Amino acid sequence: MHKFFPEGGQAMLLKYAQEIARSIAEIIGYNVIITDTEGVVIGASDTKRAGSLHEQSLDVIKTNRGASVNERDAQKYRGTLPGVTYPIHSMTGNVVGSVAITGNPADVNPFALIVKKQIEILLRERELQEYAAGKEETLKNLIHDISSYIPGVTDKRMLLARAKEFGFDPSARYIPVAIDLYQFARYARKIRDTYREDNTHGPEVLIQRTKAAILNIIRSAFPDKSDLSTMTGNNKYVVLHSAADDISQNEETGTYRACRKILEGLSAMDLNAAIGIGSAALNLFELHNSCNEAWRALQLGKKFSQGPGIFNIHEYRVEELLSTLKPEQRNRFIHRHVAPFKRYRDWPDLQQTYICWCEHNFSLVNSARALHIHRNTLYYRLEKIQKTGCINLKDYRETMKYYIAFKLEKVIVPGVREEEDFFDQDS
Repeated sequence: MHKFFPEGGQAMLLKYAQEIARSIAEIIGYNVIITDTEGVVIGASDTKRAGSLHEQSLDVIKTNRGASVNERDAQKYRGTLPGVTYPIHSMTGNVVGSVAITGNPADVNPFALIVKKQIEILLRERELQEYAAGKEETLKNLIHDISSYIPGVTDKRMLLARAKEFGFDPSARYIPVAIDLYQFARYARKIRDTYREDNTHGPEVLIQRTKAAILNIIRSAFPDKSDLSTMTGNNKYVVLHSAADDISQNEETGTYRACRKILEGLSAMDLNAAIGIGSAALNLFELHNSCNEAWRALQLGKKFSQGPGIFNIHEYRVEELLSTLKPEQRNRFIHRHVAPFKRYRDWPDLQQTYICWCEHNFSLVNSARALHIHRNTLYYRLEKIQKTGCINLKDYRETMKYYIAFKLEKVIVPGVREEEDFFDQDS
């Protein structure tokens, strides 16, 4: 049996036999029993028969052919009542048990083949579902092991062998992409409030289907057979993108286009996400580091942008470095440069204006456009910042000091937020 699904058809039948026997009996109006390959009843609409021997099933399983017995002949077999018995086959074609319908053979025989086929279809669906779930779990573990790779500790050959089974190309350049759903806990609560627990599909089923649909959106955005993607839990997903020569990582590359496609797909579902992009990696060790970069880019992007979007680690190298500062050292630096401005009621506007001006290459036109304010308003604010802090805005080093301080203060001392955090951790 395939390694992703070790249980096989017999285990599937044992798992669902009682449920199947009861539901079929309710539909056709006759008692139904299901046995294993030893003829032992593992599912019965008449639960008193569970665990007993249905001897005729042994002949049916042995010959792989259906059979019927009338009231007189049924007495020759232990635990057997008049009716019809057929073998049950798994998706691989093996006999995994039998199904018997109790009643006059002439009356129940029309149902027998239909019931047999329905059971086999149901078993095949359940096998495929569990096979897919097992494969998905294996893929999740694989990507976790790749991102946790430690040279000299992790068995590299074994890890690569596992990865190749999923299409991983050791000679390719890979770019990790980390995805964190935006306010999904709020979305899940909305579903729970909308659907009652006794709903046919139930809110939890709908939530899981939504998560599966999101994974399909991600995989359609990264469709190459060498791309690996999975859901990692806590409303997070990760992609190992086989990027070929996509190393520039500007906003016109295939990686960015795929990320935008994901955001478009989520938007159609009234959802959003933060997406972090790591640097390109040529081997397992680089890929391990790059996976960490993707998650750091995502976290830094969430902090400094305070909203969803696409965040490349190459755009956050300064913020990455600043995040390593000791808290006391960082707080002294922030206070020294920010304190004079905090007495102004329009401090948040001054802060945002200065940051925007620096990030738009000190262009008055582009900064005013980005802030949706008049150039004169922008000029007034910069003048106020310059006088209050005694800053020479033509001195790059001095300008950068205040940019870093303003930027850090915005993250370390965030303004009033919504009741929930921007990125909920619970589903």
